[in-house]
Amino acid sequence: MYKFVTFFFVEMSTTQNEKCKGKHFTWSKPMSHMLLEILAEEALKGNKPSSTFRAKSFVKVATEISQKFNVQCEPKHVDNHLKTVKKEW
Repeated sequence: MYKFVTFFFVEMSTTQNEKCKGKHFTWSKPMSHMLLEILAEEALKGNKPSSTFRAKSFVKVATEISQKFNVQCEPKHVDNHLKTVKKEW
């Protein structure tokens, strides 16, 4: 019985990890660099009125990254990655 339960748990974990694996957006260093460059330009243009950027700035970054790197980047990916970058700094 113990072997079956362990096998079942491992199989379920593997299956769930494989499903989640495809949903995550992976950032490369050049993509992160581009994100920071564009957001710096947006801040200089006044598109950062307070502690965060305007939504159109995230849309612009997502669009440019999608086009240059041939990936499907969305504004929520940009927002999440910016939070990660802030935590690392």
